[in-house]
Amino acid sequence: MPRIFLLALLITLISSTGRADVDIVTTIKPLQLIAQAVVQDHGSVRAIMDPQQSPHHFTLSPSDRIALARADLALWIGPEFETFLADFFAQADIAKKSITVIHTEALQLHSLEGRQRDAHLWLDSGNALRIAEALLQRVLQLDPANGQAYQDNFTRFSAEISDVNTEIAQRFQSPPAESYAVYHHAYQYFEKQFGLQHSMVMLRDPETLPSIREIVALREQLAQLEPSCLLLEIDSSRELVNTVLNGYEMKLITVDLLGAASKDFGEFMQRAADDFYQCLYD
Repeated sequence: MPRIFLLALLITLISSTGRADVDIVTTIKPLQLIAQAVVQDHGSVRAIMDPQQSPHHFTLSPSDRIALARADLALWIGPEFETFLADFFAQADIAKKSITVIHTEALQLHSLEGRQRDAHLWLDSGNALRIAEALLQRVLQLDPANGQAYQDNFTRFSAEISDVNTEIAQRFQSPPAESYAVYHHAYQYFEKQFGLQHSMVMLRDPETLPSIREIVALREQLAQLEPSCLLLEIDSSRELVNTVLNGYEMKLITVDLLGAASKDFGEFMQRAADDFYQCLYD
């Protein structure tokens, strides 16, 4: 028995040593969901940011720094989005094992009123596939032993996203009867992909409170355009919304932009579609 036990233990150790699974750390959960689709059972993927909080004000904890330092690969959107992490990701040892997603080739990128790039790029599922493909190339280098599994996972992810796109596009075939407003300009990737367009924006910059003059102008817009619904984010200021609305009645729908309640990327896109559908058609 002891010899059999030792032989089994040796086989286990050899097999576990030969398995070069990858350890991936992302900043936001949507990137985690994309990475998980490629890696599946051949690695670990975690996001350091709580999807219930704003990534614009996120600061790294000591444990986050350790996780990123130990990871084989790190993914972040870029300095346009995770502003306070730019210096950390600029460090040579972190930069060489990072994917700055906004620099990924062939992404469909949009701008905010002709100024800086809109960094909410993961809301276009075509971009999600391009990110997954860039990640695939990196994990193939890190763990060639599991290369076929990663390729198969990517192929499966691509097919799943194609099915999700078809289903969402069918839901929005009919033009909505009512117009809608958005808390800030965070949804255009999803809107452009599926032919939607908001009628007004409450905040041009979610980090800057509107002036009294701007609030008055927003109230005049509400009276003129009469949107039936307002799309919010999890961290939107309800106090500010109530101040701007000033008694104007409309549906308030919170869109989970960071995938807090989603188990995979397809579900994330479906949930976003559900929120838009509830806003525009229900």
